[in-house]
Amino acid sequence: MQAQKQDISTLNNREKFPSGLSLYAIGPNAVCSISYDRFLTYHLQAEAGIGFIGAHAGLKAHLLGGSARKWTPYVGVSIARSLFQTIGMEYLPYFPIGVQFAGDNRFNFAFEVAPLQLEFYAWNLVGIKFGYRW
Repeated sequence: MQAQKQDISTLNNREKFPSGLSLYAIGPNAVCSISYDRFLTYHLQAEAGIGFIGAHAGLKAHLLGGSARKWTPYVGVSIARSLFQTIGMEYLPYFPIGVQFAGDNRFNFAFEVAPLQLEFYAWNLVGIKFGYRW
């Protein structure tokens, strides 16, 4: 029995280009970072990155990930490890809600908002991410 190959033109962009390298402005490391992500399934994306202040790792669930849409909303959970204890905590939880664009030209863009609670201050972080998928 021979396995059938699926035509790549019928796949959504999360299937065609499951890996990505991106530059984060703000985001889980609070300043600037570079991250690698991979779609494990249509809906589940794993991500890890390192920046000026620390490192982060987490998962994002793309709510419409199985569709052919280029824009997909997501929710996620990450943990950021600070290199500087002066910001109030060694480990920072990060719970982003956002939207990601994965284009046919391999360009990706994401915008997210995440609440952040430190021992002495609480605010919402805004993350913007640009990158390339393969």
